[in-house]
Parts: sequence; C-alpha cells; structure tokens
Amino acid sequence: MTLKKTFGIIHLWLGLASGLVVFIVAITGAIWTFESEISDVLYDYRQVQPQSKPYLPPSQLKSLVTPHFNGFPIKGVDYSGKDRAAILSSWGTKNGEEYHLHAYMNPYTGEMLHVESGHSFFDIIIELHVNLMMGEIGGHIVDFTTLFFVILLITGMVLWWPKNKAAAKQRFWFKWKEGLQWKRKNYDLHNVLGFYSSFVIIFVAITGLAWGFEWINKGIYYTATLGAPYKDWPEPKSPSDSTKTALATVEDQVFHQTVASYAKPYGAISIYIPDTKAGTITAYIYPSKNVYHNGSSYYYDQRTGKPILEEHFPQMNNGEKVRSMYYDIHVGKILGLTGQLLVFFASLITASLPITGFYIWWGRRKQGQKKRYKKYEGKKGQLRLTPETDKMAKTPAN
Repeated sequence: MTLKKTFGIIHLWLGLASGLVVFIVAITGAIWTFESEISDVLYDYRQVQPQSKPYLPPSQLKSLVTPHFNGFPIKGVDYSGKDRAAILSSWGTKNGEEYHLHAYMNPYTGEMLHVESGHSFFDIIIELHVNLMMGEIGGHIVDFTTLFFVILLITGMVLWWPKNKAAAKQRFWFKWKEGLQWKRKNYDLHNVLGFYSSFVIIFVAITGLAWGFEWINKGIYYTATLGAPYKDWPEPKSPSDSTKTALATVEDQVFHQTVASYAKPYGAISIYIPDTKAGTITAYIYPSKNVYHNGSSYYYDQRTGKPILEEHFPQMNNGEKVRSMYYDIHVGKILGLTGQLLVFFASLITASLPITGFYIWWGRRKQGQKKRYKKYEGKKGQLRLTPETDKMAKTPAN
C-alpha cells in the first residue's frame, strides 16, 4: 500500500468519525467570530451615547444592580468602551443548575437598560462550540475532534498534492465547463476550498488545541522561546486576614488604581471579584475594545485593595505573548476586520468539508457497488460487464 493510499484511509475514517462535530464546531465558530458586531445590531441596549464625564464607580453600579439579581453575587463589572453599556455579571451553580445573569447599564448615569437571565443566543453558541453543551465530556469530545481535524488537514494536503502540471490546474481553482456533473463540482469544492481555507483554519485549530491539551500549549511556548523552561502561571492569593470584612468601596479603589497605573488612554476595563476568600480582585485593561492580547493585568487583595501583581504585554517573553494571543488569533481579531473575515469564511468552508467529503465517499461507494454487481452478473454468463461490452452485445453479427 502506498503512502498516499494510507493517508487516504486515515483521511476517510477520521473524517467520517468526526464530521458531525467538525460541522457544529465550525459553524458556531463562524457565528462567534462576529459575536460583538452581531449583538450590536440585534440589541440596541448594548450601546450608549458617549459623554464627557467619567464613568460611575463599580460600587455605585453594583448597588443599583443588586435588587435585580435576587441575591446572586456580582462577579464581574465590564466597562466595554465609551459608547458601550457597562455590563455587570453573575454566574455559577445553584441547586445543581447553572445560572447566568447580565445587567446592561449606562455607565454615566446608572440607568438600567436591560437585564438578561439564562442562556442567551450567544451563550448557547459558545457552549456548543466549546463542549457541545455536554459539559466536561463534551469538552473532551471537542478537544479530540480538533486534534483529528488537524490530522485531516495534513492528510488532506497530501491527497490534494497534484501528480503533474495538468492535475495542478484543477487543484488551484475551478475549471468548470458547461455540462460538468455535480459529482465533479462537489469534488472540486472539497479540494479547492479546503486547500485555501487550511492556511487560515490551521491557526484556529492549533489555538483551540492549546486550550484543550497542556502538552500543545507547552510545545507552543517552547517553540516561541526557542526552548526556554516553561514559565507556569501561579494564581496570586490575597494575603490579608480572611476573617476581616472587605472595604465597601474596594472595587472603586481597584478601578482608580488600575487606570492611574496604566497611565494612558484605554479602550476597555474589566474587574472580576473572586468567590473564594483566597482569590484576588483582578482588573484587565485594554488599549482598544474587543481586542485582548495586548492589555495589562492587575491583581489586588480582595479585602484591602492593595496591589499584589502586575503583568504587561510588552514585558512578557515570547512564549507568554503568544499565549496571550490565543483568543485573538482564534477569532481573527489579531488582524482586525480582515482577520475576522478570513476566519469567518474559513470556518464556513470548514463546516462544508464534512458534507462535500461525505458526498464524495458516498458516490464512490455507490460506484463500487455497481462495479461489483456488474462483475457478479458477468460471472453468471451475461455479457453486460461494462458499457462497452453491453454495446457490443447489441451490435448485430456480420
């Protein structure tokens, strides 16, 4: 058996085994790529009129939201931009059931714009993308399917590789003549579109694998640092006495210290409040909204608001920088709108590959059955082994 045939068998069976999951993950990934932009169009409460006055502090927004959350603790305060609503969030599990709460507020006036409970459309999209809405088991299924998909990309490239110049003409673009059968068009769609999309989707797949498999994450780190020892990230702890009550305005202190320390214009800032006594209040500040790799992280004691640790993108080593880029690479935002469009269309093409691939396999399977049937009939003494012999049988003898 030749190497190409071996790769063909691997490509076939991995494709059949993973096709449905690849389709779900790819189509939800395409939708998620423009999650923010789509949400802005669908939900007008996400945007506000920019004002020249400062944002209301987190403690004031929290006091206004608390009655709407029915006792659930507020865990996140997001100032997403000067023209954006502030978002206060709560999430977790109660009585064995998950809950999600989001309150959208005018950050300048405190006006309540919308309260969202339960799974929103995009909550469902991201859960399908990450774990098929099947929890930890679904997450493992997605991780291994993504690994299989990378193997499919490699074997697909080997199968795509043309034997000669004449074959190459059909590999790089469509050469469809009038009357060409759909079977051939489907084959070209699978090969040509699969070839071009692979140059984009490989980065999407690898960053997805880096979240799912620690050995891949470390491999990327070692490659980026040219073999430097892996620098783990120990989560900071609050050093103050856990029996003491936190300052009432500790989030405000964190907010103002973060902005003062960053000391330059920023696009968005998020503050997350821990739900354990050892955790820290974490503030993330970004130079522009909806782009996350080049921001700074600040960690504070949750009871006193004293700074514990700072992390800034320019000061990271290459491995840490690449690690912080995973999400922006995954959704294409690392290249702005151009990158998002590339990931969007590459994801749509990826979603089509299991369909076109299945159709190729099904067509060949039926063709193989017909050949076996003709061979079987031929053994019983009939002449119609092929269209040519059938034609000969119908020609009168001289």
